[in-house]
Amino acid sequence: MDEQDKQQMLMKASMLQQQSQEIEQNLALINNQITEMDNFEQSLSVLEKTKEKEMLSSLGKGVYVETELKGKDLFVEVGSGVIVKKTPEETRKIIESQIIKLKEAQSQLQAQLEMFHQEFQSMVSELESSKEAK
Repeated sequence: MDEQDKQQMLMKASMLQQQSQEIEQNLALINNQITEMDNFEQSLSVLEKTKEKEMLSSLGKGVYVETELKGKDLFVEVGSGVIVKKTPEETRKIIESQIIKLKEAQSQLQAQLEMFHQEFQSMVSELESSKEAK
């Protein structure tokens, strides 16, 4: 392996490392989203089963307000600011569907990351064997 081949391989290795880091960042985001969706699904289960009529409702940013529960129907944004009424069970099905899609994306990213790692290891082995050949 001549010097030019080594330089090309090092550039390719650098690109693989950068792509791997991007995938790892995306995986971290997806893992956080899955955790949030799982927690939300658990909250829906609690809401469905509770007999309480008063609760704290989040306004966002760690701010809560006391509310009186008049019913268990939820108002769910379905996109473009459109809000529809859903039961907790219907909402849970939506969440389960979203979790499935996130896990599929997670699997695809993990497979791609593994492929990059294998390719990187192959390149390292090739560089080491060319070093030993000298």
